[in-house]
Amino acid sequence: MTLIDLGELTERTDPPVPRRRSGPGGHRVAVVVVALVALLTLAGGAPPAGRIHAIVPATLGSDLFIAADQVFTVSPTPGATDGSQELLAYPRPDRPTDAPQLLTPLWRVPVPPGNRVYRVHPVADAGVLVAMSRQETGTSQTLRLDAHTGEERWRVPGIAVLDTPGWALLRTFTDSEPTVLRVIELADARELWSMSLSAASVDYRQRDDGTLDSIVVATVDGEVQVIDPMTGTVRHRLPPPADHASGYQQAWVAGDLVTVVRNSSSITALSVDGLTQRWQVTVPTATYVTDCGPLLCAGLAGGGLQVLDPATGAVRWSSDDILDLVLVDERHVLAVARNTNEMLTLDLDTGATLTEHGSWNMVARYEYAPQVHVVRPVPEVGLVLARLDPTGAPARRLDLLLDAGGDCQSRYDLVGCRLRDGRYGIWQLPD
Repeated sequence: MTLIDLGELTERTDPPVPRRRSGPGGHRVAVVVVALVALLTLAGGAPPAGRIHAIVPATLGSDLFIAADQVFTVSPTPGATDGSQELLAYPRPDRPTDAPQLLTPLWRVPVPPGNRVYRVHPVADAGVLVAMSRQETGTSQTLRLDAHTGEERWRVPGIAVLDTPGWALLRTFTDSEPTVLRVIELADARELWSMSLSAASVDYRQRDDGTLDSIVVATVDGEVQVIDPMTGTVRHRLPPPADHASGYQQAWVAGDLVTVVRNSSSITALSVDGLTQRWQVTVPTATYVTDCGPLLCAGLAGGGLQVLDPATGAVRWSSDDILDLVLVDERHVLAVARNTNEMLTLDLDTGATLTEHGSWNMVARYEYAPQVHVVRPVPEVGLVLARLDPTGAPARRLDLLLDAGGDCQSRYDLVGCRLRDGRYGIWQLPD
């Protein structure tokens, strides 16, 4: 029998039974039973009478997008040989069933050949934003569709990188032409303002209530600009340094700081309001800077991490063993180890390893949450779904996703994974 690492069972829960030869599928059934018993023993609960789960009948080559009230796929058009695709909308499963529901499309619309859909996102008034680009021409566009019918309401150039109640920020992506930033009203795509610039990176600062406060742009020419999101007016502009040579430059917002990485070698901290320099440090191979609770974390090319004091830029600690950051709170860091892909909890002040969680695969997420979902394969069965947070507590096992093979994502309290037969499975996340 296949051994399944779901924790330790210290007592026999059932009396031994005589062995007998299993019929077809008997081995897999036994593995499922053992996995489910172990999972429920750890969770301290009984199997539910029904659960909210469904199957999306997508084919290989499809992409899945989870929205608030619907599930979408971008799939090859049946019978087409020219690379044509279509966007299909499915209802969100909302009732418990013993067996997974097979979802049927509410509507479908064609996707122009050669386009890659990057985002399908719900907005107010029964709208759906669909952002796509065509690699051959370097063009991009965002469409607003009616969530009930799929009817197109408007189409504008650029990728919607941020939407807030009433309006959206769009950006074009092309190597041959300047970047265009544009703010439009969501209802009718009326342009509020637009500007053209040689942007290398675009980030923004939001207030605690989610209101967009500032747009921060770093240009390939070496400038840093702070833009008013409502008018497009440049509030503050910092010219390039005297020794700047056109090259790699990106900027990120962390609290009231703008951190600028130039040519993967230096980090300069500026105030968002006024772009006054606070400090500058040399960090070889730095590729990004993000806020880490009360500190700053600088990612290094090829893996590795430096943790900086936001007041001075001084290095608190560094590690070559970190591949990626997952979640941070005021005292801890949940991270992925560089060579082993294991999940670790570190002390934020010192970098000391507090907890080793073992090897888990991340479930992709598109919105912030204080926990992260992870999966681990159970041979011949599917995936164990668990929840981790930065505190160092052991992974909390949540569910056994039968026949799931990987490529998982979570959004709007749902988790979706590619099934082993190529379709997608959808499950309601447990509380």
